[in-house]
Amino acid sequence: MTRVWGEDAAALVAAGADAAALAALEDGLLDGFALPAGPRWDAHTHLGRDADGHALDTAGLVADMDRWGVAGAVAFPANEPGDDGSFTVANDAVLAAAAAHPGRIVPVCRADPRAGWAAAVDRAAAGGARGLKLHPVAQGFAPESPECVACVAAATALGWPVLFHAGFGARRLAGPFRDLAAAVPGARLILAHGARGDARAVREAFAGHPGVWFDTSLAALPDLVELPPGRLVWGSDRPYGEHGTALQLVALAARVAGWSPSEVAGVLGGNLLALLGEPA
Repeated sequence: MTRVWGEDAAALVAAGADAAALAALEDGLLDGFALPAGPRWDAHTHLGRDADGHALDTAGLVADMDRWGVAGAVAFPANEPGDDGSFTVANDAVLAAAAAHPGRIVPVCRADPRAGWAAAVDRAAAGGARGLKLHPVAQGFAPESPECVACVAAATALGWPVLFHAGFGARRLAGPFRDLAAAVPGARLILAHGARGDARAVREAFAGHPGVWFDTSLAALPDLVELPPGRLVWGSDRPYGEHGTALQLVALAARVAGWSPSEVAGVLGGNLLALLGEPA
């Protein structure tokens, strides 16, 4: 056993954890989810080293996916914008990871709407990127700002979904994202973390809206059970979260909310594959 809960097992043992107990717990959860058959696709993973020290390399991501039966994962850079803020080096690294693991890693580029985003998006698109990740908190911009609207419009013109950080330090979300969706009517927005922190207002603002989805990564269980499963995509937020508890969260939400097996299968992979234009 080299990794447990997506983390280095030796480091956990050195900190006082019992290796055998950790492995048994992980194995028990893996066997006890009672999740339906079907592909598991992770909508939210980072590659690289974040400014806060969290890190995940391609080999580590693929090992995690293999351990938890994850068929594929959307990957985008950690918060590594580079000196010019363009994320060029980090985006290129994600594209290289996807090229090394075709069909398993879906590359999504990251940009800062205030720092050379147009060139970053063009470069990533030419390299095979399939979507855009924006982080209003880390990059310090407002979702409804003119520069963000322009960036989302460009991604939408490419046919890309746009995944936004939505929670954990974000300000009120419902109004800004409602304004953004109105400004780019064809946008397909994925709000990460179940819009944690302003989830109720966001649910009310986008009830029945055809262009908004939510990822489950590090979301709150009460928020997920209030959202329609057809608008949810499963995510882990590796390396901040990990696949075991991310799967457990969906299993619990399914039981509490009474989702059907087909609805759970959609959350775990079918909904994301449809967003990406991939066959289920």
